[in-house]
Amino acid sequence: MATENKVRRKIYKQRKIEGYCPRCGIKKRKSEKFVNCSDCREYYRNFNQEISEKQNKKRRTLYKKRKKNNLCPRCGKALGKKYKNTICRSCLDKQY
Repeated sequence: MATENKVRRKIYKQRKIEGYCPRCGIKKRKSEKFVNCSDCREYYRNFNQEISEKQNKKRRTLYKKRKKNNLCPRCGKALGKKYKNTICRSCLDKQY
């Protein structure tokens, strides 16, 4: 695995020096200020967006579930019945 990473890094550096896109190896425009070509940048943008949407959906459902069950939405500790804040005292202390 370590040798594979070294080879990938070597290919990345070589393509970057020669003016190619490091990911796909297609020649990029000289006027372009980014390292990757526009197709690869769009791929990364969409890839990261899909992952973050999935994570945000999970976080939102967990937050709602904990809040409904009178738990701290951040750590999951049980809150007292007369406790006024949504977040527990230890999480508030960490925040501030």
